[in-house]
Amino acid sequence: MDLRRLSHFIALVEEGRFAPAAERVHLSQAAFSRSIQALEERVGMQLVDRGPHGITLTQAGDVVLRRARELVFDSSCMMRDLALMKTGDAGELLIGAGPVPAATIVPSLLTGLRRQSPQVVNRLRFGKLPQLLLQLEAQEIDVCLGDPRQMLRNEHYAMAPVGKQYGGLYCRAGHPLLRKDAVHAADMTRYGVALISTSPLLLDSLAADFGFASGQSFPLAVECDDIAMLARLIAETDVLGLLPDAIISRNGPKLRKLQTSGASPVFADVYAIWLKDRTLSPAAERAITLAQQIGADIEAEFSGALPSSR
Repeated sequence: MDLRRLSHFIALVEEGRFAPAAERVHLSQAAFSRSIQALEERVGMQLVDRGPHGITLTQAGDVVLRRARELVFDSSCMMRDLALMKTGDAGELLIGAGPVPAATIVPSLLTGLRRQSPQVVNRLRFGKLPQLLLQLEAQEIDVCLGDPRQMLRNEHYAMAPVGKQYGGLYCRAGHPLLRKDAVHAADMTRYGVALISTSPLLLDSLAADFGFASGQSFPLAVECDDIAMLARLIAETDVLGLLPDAIISRNGPKLRKLQTSGASPVFADVYAIWLKDRTLSPAAERAITLAQQIGADIEAEFSGALPSSR
């Protein structure tokens, strides 16, 4: 059904006469009459009765009018939504985030997105990066935030740096290790270490930083991708934990950073990741830009790392 002809029919009914209706839609009266006749031929029934005092709707015309108004209104709404989507002000945005950016970047990101584009529906998905990449491949999310060191190189993805997340080894306030000048591998083995899940390659690198022969010899006590839960566990037990400094600074008054030697200060290197062959929506582009601003602020604030406590 031709929406243009339906809009002409609506104008005819509302004006009641052909001449003012034609003028309203900027057509000659002859062209307007042909449009209405073409619609009636398409329907296969007469829609209006012509008379000296104007038109009156037939029964078929009444049915078509109600449906025509719905169709033209829905079409107008669709075009408005598409126009808003072009500027990133409508539609849906689906974001995935690994454990670290979910805890450090996403809270501020979600707040900023709501302020920028309140008409966009934001849907968040959290999980390990390999799981998020599967959702990305299935086009269930638009973009994800994670550390690409957790994934194999894949030419299907495009990436943009968001920011480095610094961290360290933490314990509860009052922990016996706070009396030591430095914590060594033997101390970590004695109490055990809690951390988020990581790839075997990264665990090997992490183990070497702290003086262990391999990831297999690293004293892993608890593995949990909920950083808030890890922080609580470390605050309430003697287990040690590897946590991002940004979380401790804002939410960890019961935790203390331990002095270590040789460990890398980079806790995670966060990137925005999306499918290379998929055009990002304006809303997704805005989200990436905002995530980069938030990530840069966090990196600048904690690049010197929090001082260790004794």
